[in-house]
Amino acid sequence: MHLSPRQAQILSLIAEGLGDKEIAQRLGMSARTVDSHLQRLYVRYGVHSRAAIIARWLLEGGVPEPVPAIAE
Repeated sequence: MHLSPRQAQILSLIAEGLGDKEIAQRLGMSARTVDSHLQRLYVRYGVHSRAAIIARWLLEGGVPEPVPAIAE
């Protein structure tokens, strides 16, 4: 399944164990925006948890990549 670069960043950061607020800070967006992306990904993958979405993503060939923090 094709993901946007932002979706891949969010999944990579979830795989690192970051929460919505930490991801938001790292990517320079609001926690609500992160949650919105995540909810759409849950629907797309047909899952209901962070662990399940990461498992599905990895099984489909997803590769977590380092995500640098946005310069403030």
